Amino acid sequence: MTALGYVTLTIFLAAMILTLLRKINLPVQTVLVLVALVCLALGAVVKGALVGWAAVLAMPGEMMGGIILHPITALLAGLFLAGALQATGGFEAFKAIIGRLQKTPLGLAGTVVILINLPMLASLPCGRILAAALLPLLFAFGSEGGMNLLTKSQLVVLIGAFARNAFGSCGPSPIGGVGQIGEGFLGSFFPTAADGILRAPQAFALMLGTALTALFLKLVSQKLYPNDSSLREKAEGEAEQAVAVKAPWTGYVSLVIFVVALFVSIFQPFGKIPVQTVLVFASILIIIIGRAGLEDLMAGIILLPVTAMISGFMAAGALAATGGFDALGQVLSLFSKIPLLGVAGMLAIFVQIQTMIPLSCSRILTAALVPVLFLFGPAGYGFLNWEQLAIVMAAYMINATTSCGPSPLGGGGMMGEGQMRAESGYIKGAYTFTAMAVMAPLAAVYMKFMNLAQFPTDELKVSTNVAALAGYVALIVVANVVAIKLMSTVATPEDGSYHRQVIGFLATGVLAGVVLALSVFGFQPLAALQGGIGGAVAAAWIAYMVPRRLLPEPAPFY
Repeated sequence: MTALGYVTLTIFLAAMILTLLRKINLPVQTVLVLVALVCLALGAVVKGALVGWAAVLAMPGEMMGGIILHPITALLAGLFLAGALQATGGFEAFKAIIGRLQKTPLGLAGTVVILINLPMLASLPCGRILAAALLPLLFAFGSEGGMNLLTKSQLVVLIGAFARNAFGSCGPSPIGGVGQIGEGFLGSFFPTAADGILRAPQAFALMLGTALTALFLKLVSQKLYPNDSSLREKAEGEAEQAVAVKAPWTGYVSLVIFVVALFVSIFQPFGKIPVQTVLVFASILIIIIGRAGLEDLMAGIILLPVTAMISGFMAAGALAATGGFDALGQVLSLFSKIPLLGVAGMLAIFVQIQTMIPLSCSRILTAALVPVLFLFGPAGYGFLNWEQLAIVMAAYMINATTSCGPSPLGGGGMMGEGQMRAESGYIKGAYTFTAMAVMAPLAAVYMKFMNLAQFPTDELKVSTNVAALAGYVALIVVANVVAIKLMSTVATPEDGSYHRQVIGFLATGVLAGVVLALSVFGFQPLAALQGGIGGAVAAAWIAYMVPRRLLPEPAPFY
């Protein structure tokens, strides 16, 4: 049966990479469903021949057993609520409030900062929901949009940073967020993991990662592509039109209901109530008050995250039923036996794997790979104890949830590029850099020194260490600021500068691997060295996936 696992694992990985490289021109969900069917067919043939019909008949149950329903139902409820919000003018109310905020003492700068972090504050189950509603508003801040409040350069940074924040906000979302997949597995040991054990590390890393993304866009990306970065051409007479966003009263009411529902879902003031119940009740209330029609309601619901999660779970279930995860675990076990890598180096690569293979929705691979990560813990191979598994899970999850941003397969970042009328790749470098070098290590140290103490168990008592957290955060931020500054000094549109840019990726990738190893294994020089080597391997792949020039899709890989 081991050979069957290796075959199905090879089929899965080959299909994902070929889809990413545009050698398979099908929606990734379709590819995953086909992979699942092929793997099940192979499994049925092999098990039927070697074991018998009983094993074949058990396969559907084995496949369905790997599907976690809570994230799917929470995601559906969250999208239902978002659809109701859209249908009743809730997002228009968002826009109107933002328009008024800039006239308060917050001013334009404070309003822009709130705008950039609004997706994380709203914590919707998919960043595309708020991005689709607010990207046109951000464009209006420039001269082409009518407000003439920001220069072209400032507008590019604003749109890019907002999109970065949006396409990571699905991770810490309490209403069907991607992180809930990992929380479900950690619940095997941490009794209150479902309350959001991965939420704070992801939010913390995303906030700082968004800031450094803006810095990368300002200093590096625009210098590399000074002439190709363009904003949408204004329509005739558009500049003369003053933008004044108005919202119906039902929009404000639905917004208040949304905020209350979010508060109840997160803080549970009325005791344990399933988040799905809260969201569906709020949605029905919004629909009744706003008198939303079915057509308006359906128009606000984005199906991509749902189909991505389901197809990902199907592929994961097929791999589980045919031994694919066992094979992947054995392959990674072999990696961990390579002296230069060890367990620390293997983990440094695994944590970055979804940025290395960026797909259109992070849920696709997350659903398939979190069970593998879980096996690294006490329940499987025993590479990690529960504390270490939670730290690695935090780093993996923020890297995974932000991976849809730079994906060339219809990733969320392309919405920002489309708004800027950049053909391809303008913001991929910034997105992949910060996901790899900033957010993954930040989430790990936050989980170790701050968050674990909030989720005690009978067997594990951990205290907070604010000083250590502050030290690590300062190290990560300063090192990345210096790296971005150095890359900006060598960055030119010439070929040579691209290779120097790769050196910047490698240096920060090594730092990310070292920090992860120190967070997981403590001050062990060998583990730190192995983590750094693993981080360099991951960074080398990620750096060469960043398009060197703006070219029509598919972007070249070097």
